[in-house]
Amino acid sequence: MTTSNEPTTEIAGTGGGEIVARAGTYYRVTRYIITAVIIALGLWFGYDGYYGWPAKNRKIEEIDKLQQAALARGDQDEANRLTQQKNDVGVYHTDFQLAFQKFLFFTLPPLGLILFARWMWISRGAYRLTSDNVLHAPGHPPVPLDRITELDKRLWDRKGIAYVGYEGPDGRQGRLKLDDFIYEREATDAIYKRIEDYVAPASAPREDEASAQQRVES
Repeated sequence: MTTSNEPTTEIAGTGGGEIVARAGTYYRVTRYIITAVIIALGLWFGYDGYYGWPAKNRKIEEIDKLQQAALARGDQDEANRLTQQKNDVGVYHTDFQLAFQKFLFFTLPPLGLILFARWMWISRGAYRLTSDNVLHAPGHPPVPLDRITELDKRLWDRKGIAYVGYEGPDGRQGRLKLDDFIYEREATDAIYKRIEDYVAPASAPREDEASAQQRVES
């Protein structure tokens, strides 16, 4: 029998085990696909700008010369055949169109790589809420839940985004974001629930029985 020393991951949101929310699979995979599409489009445009469209232009120019020669010798049937052949080749592309394709070739692949690097950066690491109620988030110091000063959940129900304000070890105020689209949804929601349950008594104090009775009697 194998015994694991790793902490238990709780997904119920109310247990006391460690919860880890890594980068969301859907988020990462869609970004891989978008990046590949952007780079592929740039290469495709580059092929058209440097090879595909110039080759078509040369073919059209050759057909135009043959057509003019056919018309000069009065061979209308041959001229009509060449017109159809030219239509099959496609339209003639201007120098501006070729230059624009080359521009896309030089800009889209680097743009794809820049976006990819940004997407990987904002989904780096993981959210981690330890069994002793310390929240770890990329780019922020460890945050004990008793150092949380604010839980902004206005966007939570609609977008799955919550902002957690906290007081750092040096006394400075910080603010981190929980996003259940970028990170694993089930685990992120469990972390949010644990935080909400922890800070709710402080953010919304309950009436004691005497105050409640007095309010009812009045």
